[in-house]
Amino acid sequence: MLLAIIFESVGFGEWFILLAVVLIVVGPKNLPSTARKIGQYYAKFRRAAEGFKRQLMDMDTELTRAARDVQRAAEDAFRVEGDESTAKPLDITQPLQPQIDKAMASDAGASETAPAAEKPTAAEG
Repeated sequence: MLLAIIFESVGFGEWFILLAVVLIVVGPKNLPSTARKIGQYYAKFRRAAEGFKRQLMDMDTELTRAARDVQRAAEDAFRVEGDESTAKPLDITQPLQPQIDKAMASDAGASETAPAAEKPTAAEG
């Protein structure tokens, strides 16, 4: 893509001047070997860029898979057997406050029914 931008922005006259400068600097005898070396370096660069791109795509795939697993685990954690209000899948884009309030209310109700432990008085201590 970079080459496409370069080729479109450089005209025929500019290419002619560039080729003349390269011919003068490198020389006619060394021009084929220099062009070959430049081509080899360009191929190495392209392979490295493709490898990097492939690694990024693999990481994206792994992260997407991990996010899906986390969402499934969250759905399973909030799903209660036999309770139709929580039997539907959890939508993580919605606030969890209703589920938190429901859990807190059930925990508060359980602690109120449990007998309170006797606190030692100052005289017993």
